[in-house]
Amino acid sequence: ILVELRAVALNYRDPMRANGLLPPEAVEGSPLSRGLGCDGAGIVSAVGPGVTAYKTGDRVSGLMAAALGSHALTHAGAVGPMPGTMSYIEAATFPVAFLTVHHTLADQARPLPGETLLVHGGAGAVGLAALQCARHLGLRVIATAGTETKRDLLRTLGVEHVLDSRSLDFAPRVRELTDGKGVDIVVNSLSGEAIAQSLDLLRPNGRFIELGKRDIFLNNPLLLRPFHRSLTFLGFNLDSIVFDRARGPRLVLDTAARVAAGQYRPLPHTVCPAARVDEAFRLLQHSRHVGKVVVAFDPLDEPVPVEPALGVPALDGEGTYLVTGGLGGFGAATAEWLADRGARHLALVGRRGAEAPEAAAVLQRLAARGVTATAYAADVTDETAVREVIAAVDATGHPLRGVVHCAMQLDDAPLADLTDERFAAVFAPKAAGAHILDRLTTGRALDLFLLHSSVTAATGNLAQAPYVAANAHLEALARARRNAGRTATALAWGPIADTGYVARSNLAATMTGLGFEPVTSTEAFAAADHILAAGTDVAGIGRYRWGRARRLLPSLATPRYAALVPAGAADADESREELLRSLAAMSTEDAVRAITEALARHLAGVLHIDPSELDPDRNLEDFGVDSLMGAEFILQAREYFGIHIPPGELMGGGRTLTHFARLIHDRLGLHSSQGAPPPGP
Repeated sequence: ILVELRAVALNYRDPMRANGLLPPEAVEGSPLSRGLGCDGAGIVSAVGPGVTAYKTGDRVSGLMAAALGSHALTHAGAVGPMPGTMSYIEAATFPVAFLTVHHTLADQARPLPGETLLVHGGAGAVGLAALQCARHLGLRVIATAGTETKRDLLRTLGVEHVLDSRSLDFAPRVRELTDGKGVDIVVNSLSGEAIAQSLDLLRPNGRFIELGKRDIFLNNPLLLRPFHRSLTFLGFNLDSIVFDRARGPRLVLDTAARVAAGQYRPLPHTVCPAARVDEAFRLLQHSRHVGKVVVAFDPLDEPVPVEPALGVPALDGEGTYLVTGGLGGFGAATAEWLADRGARHLALVGRRGAEAPEAAAVLQRLAARGVTATAYAADVTDETAVREVIAAVDATGHPLRGVVHCAMQLDDAPLADLTDERFAAVFAPKAAGAHILDRLTTGRALDLFLLHSSVTAATGNLAQAPYVAANAHLEALARARRNAGRTATALAWGPIADTGYVARSNLAATMTGLGFEPVTSTEAFAAADHILAAGTDVAGIGRYRWGRARRLLPSLATPRYAALVPAGAADADESREELLRSLAAMSTEDAVRAITEALARHLAGVLHIDPSELDPDRNLEDFGVDSLMGAEFILQAREYFGIHIPPGELMGGGRTLTHFARLIHDRLGLHSSQGAPPPGP
């Protein structure tokens, strides 16, 4: 069925996926792995063949892949009817939490009235749903939560015994509260040692419901001795149940019946209009909510900004694409990118033509891909020579369908030191060449007219005045062509890591130090794909640390760049650089200690505690760091130290602040004569 969405509740996996922090096994091969959002409520707008349970206009809620949009397509068996008096926002709080709890606690654990249930993370959505289910089943409840505010909430909701989930002290307290007998059922979302401690709390015939995924994805071992007491371990994957043709519809309808009967009530929730979905993600990422965060699609709310889906250009395999400067460096990489996008006939223009140093290799690579690439010797500032190249292209029977102007010349010097001739030698290949190409293609049906500009057109460069002026000229030409109804795009490239001038001159480290971090050509062209498909006239592609670059380029301190260089950005960057300089001068032991202190400050901010409360040799899991808190900590560490840290390296047992510090020390290349101890496995 096709559902027109009215409300979508977010889950923790949504901000983690948006930040690229979910392991592949969490998002691949799952019916719900496509897009963001899966708790949806809305109106059926179309039904497929054989669907008899629903008709157009029915109000439904349930599981829907990529629900965070105007419409979602889902299986009819994955949704249930909404009670007539319930709002869409309330209905969106049910699917994941209550389907999870009803299946695991009510159906699989099959508790008896009077049994004792331990719920970890009781103030989360699933925890709150478990409390409702437990009350209906007549269970005695002990719950844990990570902050005093959330523990107070649970007491307000009637939970008699509420403990701290961020400390393993919950185990002796549970024994004390149960006179040493332990509990009958554990609903677990903690990881690491907390799992072993919770298993030990189970009475004979106890049931352990594992809702966390961290230890499962890491394939961590589980000690078997506790199972001698006839324990049951229940692992759970909602996709596997709901989309099972036999079990799924029964679970959904059974849960919906309890909702209709009032046995399950809507969860506490915070609502954000769809136009402010970013606020919803931030709220969830920082755990500043109780229950669910719901994105509402109310027609009376402010309009939702709509952007077209990202696309890629599709080039004409029968046409020819002319590339100036295409026989070497970034121009040659551009030619191969055009081949990736369907071009099968290329005219590569350079002053030396086939005699250019890289020409033979470029032509050979393209030929191996089935591309007919022809080298032409021509000066792009010579209009007669360019006209002859275009005439030769026409004679091939594959008409000119696009132009990419990559030609460039550099002669770095202060403007006062440049003669007119030196200035023109840099300016003309870009500016004059572009105008010649513009004039000679007038009246032709081109699907591509791409001009390679540079970020210097916006930032300036004291030693490259003619180069800066020429790039600004290209961008003005692109806008003029667009205004005249003709195709054109100017791309202001930042430094490229693997080809072109920066790579050839070994300037990557220098550029990074100035705040202009080189990107690979693969990254660059992936961004260019979307820009060209969107029909943008002028855009920039690069990776920059604007706070650092502002120290070199005064123009970045002007109001024009206020959004790129917010207040304090330069100070933060200086703080990072000062730390790195200090670390380089330290012994390994002192450097690791300094990094540990910096990490402790970041983690303390995530946990809202004082850094002095963090033992650097204690597992992160012992501090109650859940997946979302871990994601925020990883992002902060990545940004602060300027390095990539895969999430998998920060998960599992033995992961302490000291371990992370050693890992970062190694990644930063800060080696002393003493040698740093290697990070643990």
